[in-house]
Amino acid sequence: MNYKKHVGRSLIVALLLSGSMTMNAQKVTYQFKEASLKTALKEVEKQLQFSIIYKKGVVNEDKLITENFENASLEDVLTSILGEDLTWTIQGKMIVISKKEHYQDTNLQQQKQKRISGIIKDATGEPIIGANVVEKGTTNGTVTDMDGKFSLDVQNNGVLQVSYIGYLTKEIPVSGKSSFNVILSDDSQNLNEVVVVGYGTQKKVNLTGAVSTVKSEMLENRTTSNTVNMLTGQIAGVTIVQNTGQPGVDAGNLRVRGIGTLGNAEAMVVIDGVESSMSNVDPNDIESISVLKDAAASSIYGVRAANGVILITTKRGAVGKPVVSYNGYIGWQSACRLPNFLDSYNYATLLNEAYSNDQSSAPFGTTDMEKIRLGNDPDHFANSNQVDALLSENGLFHNHHLSVIGGNEGIRYSLAVGYHKKDGLMQNVSYNRFNVRSNIDAKINKRLDVALNLSASRDDRMAPATSSVSNPDTDMFNIMYHAFRETPTTPIQFSNGNYGLFLNEHNSVAEARNSGVSHVYNYNFQGNASFVYKIMDGLNLRGNAAATYYLKDTYVFQKKMNFYTADSEEPIKSTRSLVKDMDKKSLELNLQAYLDYDKTFGKHGIKALLGYSQIHNEYRLLSALRKDLPTNNMIGEINAGDVTTQETAGTSVAYALRSVFGRVNYDFDSRYLFEANVRYDGSSRFPKNNRFGVFPSFSIGWRLSEESFFKVDWVDNLKIRASWGQLGNQEIDDYSFYNTYAFGYDYSFGNALYSGISINDVMANTAITWEKTNQTDIGVDADFWGGKLSFTGDFFIKNTNAILLKLPIPDLVGVDAPMQNAGKVRNTGVELALTHRNKVNDFKYSASFNFSYINNKITDLSGGDIPGRSVGDPVDNIYGYVCDGIFRSEQEIENSPKQVWGAQKGDLKYRDLTGDNIVDQNDRQSLGSTFPKINFGLRLNFEYKNFDFTALLQGAGMVKGLVANEISKAFYNGGKVTECWLDRWTPDNPNASYPRLTISSSSRNYMTSSFWAQNASYLKMRNLQIGYSLPRNVLTNIGVSKLRLYCSIDNLFTITGFDGLDPEMVTTKTYYPLTRNYSFGVNVSF
Repeated sequence: MNYKKHVGRSLIVALLLSGSMTMNAQKVTYQFKEASLKTALKEVEKQLQFSIIYKKGVVNEDKLITENFENASLEDVLTSILGEDLTWTIQGKMIVISKKEHYQDTNLQQQKQKRISGIIKDATGEPIIGANVVEKGTTNGTVTDMDGKFSLDVQNNGVLQVSYIGYLTKEIPVSGKSSFNVILSDDSQNLNEVVVVGYGTQKKVNLTGAVSTVKSEMLENRTTSNTVNMLTGQIAGVTIVQNTGQPGVDAGNLRVRGIGTLGNAEAMVVIDGVESSMSNVDPNDIESISVLKDAAASSIYGVRAANGVILITTKRGAVGKPVVSYNGYIGWQSACRLPNFLDSYNYATLLNEAYSNDQSSAPFGTTDMEKIRLGNDPDHFANSNQVDALLSENGLFHNHHLSVIGGNEGIRYSLAVGYHKKDGLMQNVSYNRFNVRSNIDAKINKRLDVALNLSASRDDRMAPATSSVSNPDTDMFNIMYHAFRETPTTPIQFSNGNYGLFLNEHNSVAEARNSGVSHVYNYNFQGNASFVYKIMDGLNLRGNAAATYYLKDTYVFQKKMNFYTADSEEPIKSTRSLVKDMDKKSLELNLQAYLDYDKTFGKHGIKALLGYSQIHNEYRLLSALRKDLPTNNMIGEINAGDVTTQETAGTSVAYALRSVFGRVNYDFDSRYLFEANVRYDGSSRFPKNNRFGVFPSFSIGWRLSEESFFKVDWVDNLKIRASWGQLGNQEIDDYSFYNTYAFGYDYSFGNALYSGISINDVMANTAITWEKTNQTDIGVDADFWGGKLSFTGDFFIKNTNAILLKLPIPDLVGVDAPMQNAGKVRNTGVELALTHRNKVNDFKYSASFNFSYINNKITDLSGGDIPGRSVGDPVDNIYGYVCDGIFRSEQEIENSPKQVWGAQKGDLKYRDLTGDNIVDQNDRQSLGSTFPKINFGLRLNFEYKNFDFTALLQGAGMVKGLVANEISKAFYNGGKVTECWLDRWTPDNPNASYPRLTISSSSRNYMTSSFWAQNASYLKMRNLQIGYSLPRNVLTNIGVSKLRLYCSIDNLFTITGFDGLDPEMVTTKTYYPLTRNYSFGVNVSF
């Protein structure tokens, strides 16, 4: 009997083992994409033809599974999808799932270890050197060798955590396996999947707002210290115009979706959750940049978001051994474009002709002209080129950035230091910057995480000092402006070493070399402490406290300078020496606290946010000045100046903002999407009765690609979205609703000097309130062929109402007009972005194209229209006459409408728009906008084995520009003349391109007209870069994981018909040219 029982038991065991071995021998192939666990188990049953059973409540059937199995064993599949709290056994043709029992035998089982090994590779099959392989939840770990291989003793049921900088971390159960072939995905793919938004992140596929993201690699190795210019041409709907090439102030003006106000139109910038400035972050420290363009994306920031929001996320630590990286480059500059001024002889010839046309005596006689031609008397008849003499430097620059990133399960860190130095194209012009940043994340326990971000920067911008000491930026304007006026016959420096003067006014080269220097020092310190406390599953409390201290120290030391004539021993003009110190400092405290909730119930996804924010800012200014120092060597000694010339000034301002904000997201089965945002802001910049405002937004989305009826294999994602919202703008002067007082009005009484005060001459308005922007957006997002092609398109209407401006008031009132909510501006536009990426064997490539068309116009001014700013005109408008060519004959003049200024042969012919047969000031109209309607960019990337190539093209269209008067108009303000005037009207050249010459700056030919408002459309090669990465087998013996060498050129060429310095320099007259930068660099990691 016992024998039979033994045989029976043996047969049962054998059958069970046979079933188990058969089942394990079978393979599962299936891709689960957010499938429920119940669905996944049914698929396993179907493929293996076995039954899976479990008690009710044991398995969370609604748990979502996203895994890709290909010929995977049963053990690997069930271990992956069931998780750590479930176990399973095979009983005949059944698989029985049950809860794990945590008793001593389990603990003993966990203590059992085994040796595993494997290799870590990237998506291209290349082994990853130095990847971190850690047993999750322990300090047990190792790193891969030069072949990407590793070996490690781990517990039987352990989980491997594989990570490396720039790649997604991967977790792999080790149960049942001893050999591993792991492929890590590039982290850039993750940036496409998860997008940083206000106070959090969202999956890109579930996003219902208009958000564009720039990855860190798109900012690498560019030869500029500012982030703004790096974004040029890379984001649809973002327009960046660079107005100067002067180091330190060369950041462009950034506008998101047009110009939405008549005042400050700058976008809000948030760095790691705290409002800041783009100048406060080193581009090498940036992980990603999100641009929130519509109201749905940006209304969570309320009153500060009307002009768009830019969210910058800096690089943080990662689990693994420390990775040290160095990025550096060195290079030089040259001016992109400079005007071609005529030499002395041609200048004098044309000047004599201009005097003759104006019935005046020629300034240069026959003898003078011969001396100029021969060049044998340079002290009296020079052949100078002040622009070339001024911009004579090579403009050397270099940049260095060193970072360390690492950490473990308990703490992660990122430390970085950077230094940038750039010399200008002229003497005594330079910019240098030093910055340091530290980001630390710590896990205190299962519920509490904390983080500390610290950053500091110091930069020094140096320029020559001149007589304008109120603003050192004006000094550079003065010098460049003077150089563009000073005539070639004016000597720069006489043979005896003395400096001459142009029209007894100035000498730009002498000012640059010997006038002294101005330094603008900027110090910025920011500390940001935050925490995340897990209250319960899906519910977190987050807090953030930040302090930002900013100091701007301006120091100007202007030397005394003497100027002479060629024959004088005594100076004909002397400037006064002076020292000025000015300090501007501010301290801003920013407190935030908010709850966020994120939970999925079957096919229903709910996210919610509720928070509070408070900002307080204090600003102070103090300046002091003294003139007439005893010598030019008293640098920095303000007390050495004459006390009777002393000037002092100071002011202080406080500002506060208090806010409550919230957001709700809902999605059903990742198909139907809804989001609502609201912010309630109160700002001290408005009177109490209008201080608070509510700014809501709503958005919806529909993912057609997830519908059962939409089965198109080559479409990965297709989403339609729409949004509406209201935003505010508080960018006005503080306390403009008060009648304010000004101190410093001294008066004498009884032989004594007293300090007095005066009421400011600006009328107050206690009824002012926010500018409000209502924005509607309709968009499409699509991805095709496994992510090889992606497309985003948007159409938007952006109406700004209650714009703050000053309406005309009668002069008899005696004060300046108050601010009033009186204007309206509309921006409508289309944005397109298209990206294609692919790999063919060893060749990888990508192409990204973006395009935007934005139409901007003023729709209401409440009767405050003025010439050049009227209803129907664009905000940045050129206003003038329509030119119909040049009068070629007397008969043409007689047959044309009367020109009230008179007309001669060779003059410009203006159109009669009113039809009264008279051309006067009433015949002016809008000639176009200096803000481009069309912007586009194309970025190309190619990689072949160890070589890489990048090109960035950017352009603008439907834009007008006025060439600076000193360049375009002959002898303007006593200045010089360019080569284009060689083709001027004369009796012998009646079909010329330019009108007749004149010496009058107020000539009718020089009035603003379509003749001078040129097409400023352009195409630029923004960056061209070629790199080579040394093979890893070469780096094996020196302990380096990456070494890349590259060369780069910024602003290689410009294609345009614009005659000015640059087609971007159409809104301001800085005159300092944009630069072409050549550089060589290295990227290395250890």
